[in-house]
Amino acid sequence: MPSRRTRRLLPVLALSLTLSLTAVGTTNAGEAPDRDAPSSASPATGPAPVDPAAPAATLQTTAFTAGRSCTRVPAGTHPEAPEAVTACVSVESSPAKAGTLPRTQATSASATPDTTTPARSTTTHTEGGTAGTRSLAAEADEADDPAGDGLGTEFEPDADDPEPPAATCQVTNPGTWTWSRTGGMCLNGAEVTYKLLDSRGVEIGSGLISVNSTLSTSYKSLDVTETITAKVIRVTGDVQSLTLRMQVGCGTGCTTVTKQPWYATTLSYNGEVTGKTKYRGDPFATGKTRVSFRTNYAMYVTMPGATPVDSSATWSSPAGGEIRCDAEQPRLRGCVIPTNDLPVLSYSRSHEKYGIVVPIYEEIMRRRGTDILHAVDLTQATANRNATCTPFTNLYPTTRGADSCDEFPPASTKEGGQDGSLCAELTPQVVNNVWSAPATWPNRPTTGTETCLRLHITQRANSSAGGVLGSLRKYQRLVTDDPFRIEFTS
Repeated sequence: MPSRRTRRLLPVLALSLTLSLTAVGTTNAGEAPDRDAPSSASPATGPAPVDPAAPAATLQTTAFTAGRSCTRVPAGTHPEAPEAVTACVSVESSPAKAGTLPRTQATSASATPDTTTPARSTTTHTEGGTAGTRSLAAEADEADDPAGDGLGTEFEPDADDPEPPAATCQVTNPGTWTWSRTGGMCLNGAEVTYKLLDSRGVEIGSGLISVNSTLSTSYKSLDVTETITAKVIRVTGDVQSLTLRMQVGCGTGCTTVTKQPWYATTLSYNGEVTGKTKYRGDPFATGKTRVSFRTNYAMYVTMPGATPVDSSATWSSPAGGEIRCDAEQPRLRGCVIPTNDLPVLSYSRSHEKYGIVVPIYEEIMRRRGTDILHAVDLTQATANRNATCTPFTNLYPTTRGADSCDEFPPASTKEGGQDGSLCAELTPQVVNNVWSAPATWPNRPTTGTETCLRLHITQRANSSAGGVLGSLRKYQRLVTDDPFRIEFTS
C-alpha cells in the first residue's frame, strides 16, 4: 500500500507531467535537485516486481495428429500367436470423456544448470556518505554497468530480480500438445495401439499404450531435455504383454544427444516405463546465430519373444511449437518456444530505485500510440545509444554516479536510437514531495510532442531501469526483431 507521502504525491503526477513536458525548464546545471528522488517519491516497499521469467499467461494448444503402420508378420516370428499374419501399430489422441472438465497437472522439469558462467553477486550495499563522496551504492552500480552508460544493464538482469523458477509444463486436455514460451511442452494422452490380425483380417489380440511427455527448455543452455512415459493400459486375446522400444530425433539445426529414453522393455498390463532424452540446438554447426526445430518420435511395439519387425507408431511435435535456440546474447546461449503471447516488460511507479522515471516513460508510450517494442542486438543497441546520448553534458561531473543519460525508448529496441536533438531533455526531480520533470536547459524548452527522451538521472536509477529490461531479455531469450509489450503498474 502506498505511504501517506506517496498518496500526497500521486494526485499531482498527471498535472506535473503535462506541465513539465511542455514548459520551459526551471532547473539549471548549478542546482542539484533531489537526486535520490525515487525514495522520496515512493515508499521503499512497493509491490513485488512481476517475474519476467514467468510462463506466458495463455498456453498454446493443438490437437495431436494420428498415424498408422502395418507390417506383414513372417511365419514363425510370433511363437505365442502362430496364426498372426499382420501386426499393426497406430497412434491417436486419447478422447476426452464428454461432460468432464479437462484435467490439469503441473509437471516440473529442472532447467539444465549453466556451468560456464559465474554466478552474479547478490550482495547489497547500504548507500551512505555526503555529496562528492563515492558511495558503496555507486560502486555496485558500476559493477552492474562497467561502461557507466546504462546500456550494459539492458543486456543483463537487474541484481534485484530473482532467478526464474524451474520450467514447468501444464498438462491440459487429453490428446493435445500444450506449450508456452518458457514453460516447455507437454503431450498428454497419446495412445499407441498394437493389433495382431489373422489371415482373414480378424483381430486376435491387442494392446493399448498411453504415452505422455514433458519437454523443458532453458534460458541458459542449448540443451533441451524431455521425459517420456509409456504405460500399458489394456491387453486382449493373444496379447498379454508387449515389448516397447522408442527413438526420438529432431530437425535441422538440432542434434539428438540421447536418442532412446529406454532400452527394449517388456511390460504387462499396468506396467510402466519412464526415460529421458536430450536434444541440443546448435546454431554454431549451421553457421547461424539461431536455429528452430521440431522433435519427432517413433515407438516400436512387438510381442515378447517375437522376431522384431519394424511396425511403429510415429509422430512429431506441432508446427506451431518450434523450439528456438540462439547464441545472440552476449554471455548466455539458450532456448525458448516463441508464441504470439508476447513477453511483458513491467515498470512500477513505486519502485525504490527507478520509480522516478516511470511516469515519463508512460507519457512517451502514450504519445507513440502503442505498447509494443522490438528487441535489437548489442551492436545496434550501441549505435542507438550513441545516436540519442552523444554528446551529453554531465550536470555533476565531479560526483561519480550523480548524473547519466537515460534514453527512452531504450537503446536496445528498434524504436530507440532517435536523434538526441529531437528528444525531450529532462531532469526528473522531487521537490517538497512534488514530482516534476522540467526541461534541463532553459534555452531548450520541450514542445509536448516529442516521442523520445534524454533524461538526467543517477547511475543507480539508470542501471536499475535498464536491468528490468535486461531481465526480460535474458530470461525470455529476446533476440533481434522479437516484439514485447511494456506496461506500467503502481
